[in-house]
Amino acid sequence: MPAAPLAALVSALLAVGWLVLPAAVPARADDPVELSRDGQITDRVGALGDRTGQVEDALDRLYDEQRVQLFVVYVRDFSGRSGQTWSDETADRNGLGQDDVLLSVATHDRQYAYSVDVDSRLTDAQLRDVAGTAIEPALRENDWAGA
Repeated sequence: MPAAPLAALVSALLAVGWLVLPAAVPARADDPVELSRDGQITDRVGALGDRTGQVEDALDRLYDEQRVQLFVVYVRDFSGRSGQTWSDETADRNGLGQDDVLLSVATHDRQYAYSVDVDSRLTDAQLRDVAGTAIEPALRENDWAGA
């Protein structure tokens, strides 16, 4: 992926990354979920607060520029599963395809995972780069919604 498309993906992932979570919301463990029918964001814990519109704009830009549809789900935890297993099961349950990416965030456990179709044009190296430059630094800063 050229630098500009990678930068767009990093920008979108930063925008959906991390916001300081308001007071903890009591919740049960979350099994793999059905994604929102209203858009690409499923926020079961109120992680985005009033910044949902900002995240929606970033997701729209990513799709317009790269034709990658990024779905984001915020839950309390991954119900005892590994983040990768939970994210893959959620992507499968929702029929995500080749040009879709799912970013799953467990706010209480401070874990994340992403799921990408095996036939995706995004490489493992590109995904690791995005995780290392956008997701993980934002998590360390407690910025749930992004920079």
